Amino acid sequence: MKIKKSLLIFALVGMTFLCADAQGLLQKAKSGNVRSMYELANQYYNGIGMLQSYKDAFIWYKQAADRNHVESQYRTAYMYENGLGVTLNITDAFNYYLKAAERGNEKAQLKVATMFDNGTGTTKSAARAMLWYRLCADRNEVYAQRRLGDMYLEGEPVERNMQEAAYWYEKAVKQNDISSMASLAYILSCGKSVKPDYDRALELLQIPLENHYPMAQFTYAEMLYNGNGVEKDQNKAMEYYNLAADHGIYQAKEMVAIDRYNTYGDLSGFLDAGLRSFTLGESWLILAKEYQSGRILKKDNKESLKCYKKASELGNSEATEYLSTLKNSEKKKK
Repeated sequence: MKIKKSLLIFALVGMTFLCADAQGLLQKAKSGNVRSMYELANQYYNGIGMLQSYKDAFIWYKQAADRNHVESQYRTAYMYENGLGVTLNITDAFNYYLKAAERGNEKAQLKVATMFDNGTGTTKSAARAMLWYRLCADRNEVYAQRRLGDMYLEGEPVERNMQEAAYWYEKAVKQNDISSMASLAYILSCGKSVKPDYDRALELLQIPLENHYPMAQFTYAEMLYNGNGVEKDQNKAMEYYNLAADHGIYQAKEMVAIDRYNTYGDLSGFLDAGLRSFTLGESWLILAKEYQSGRILKKDNKESLKCYKKASELGNSEATEYLSTLKNSEKKKK
């Protein structure tokens, strides 16, 4: 009983010292000491030496932030973003993250990159996002490395460059980033400007496939469909195309649409996907023929010609041959 009483007295004495320390911080903060403002805010935030109060923590973080204390700028941004002790305000959050980022705060730099990337609290700008991602990637931030890989793979906001995409994905893979494993496997098995390495691609696909990553499902489907590095199996390929399509991979949706057309004469997959998503000449050739025949779509020779031209641009030899024949025929008529 005496031991418990002694412990209670010790705890109360300790709390008294903490409160006294907090009072000292408060006086220093009120006198304009920026470091004390920050430390006092931390104590209010964590409930050390006083009752926890996000509202008071925010007040002192912001005062320190407005005096260019970089960690307080980050904390102020975080509290604005999450509505802690202040009304949620994403624009103000971005502005304070940006202040901290410009003064070297690494967490804020990655945050600014993602906010530019997504248009959160600021105007969406892939170019500005890329600049901040590059800064973060150079110090080995795995998410920044992955996003740089994505940008080079997608060709936005820079020209598509498979080698650069592979370079950044490789760095992220070394940090066990599963999404980058799937994307690097795609480049090594399907990327036309990079020398294929099917064995490495299959190795990289194992973990993403186990975790149901759509890009991995699509890449494995492509390998099965074309017999690249694995035994050709188009039925199994279609299973994986369907899985990837269900998760929003538009190239997979296109392959599923082609299969449904060839099997059932069903054009709904093309019409649902929207023309802009088509990447294969075969898709445009199918539409060209259907507009030309009027069998499923309403006959429209102008639309048919547009589709033949698009198919030809995407390397479809049948469409190219048709356009050449059509051109020669028109010359003879003249």
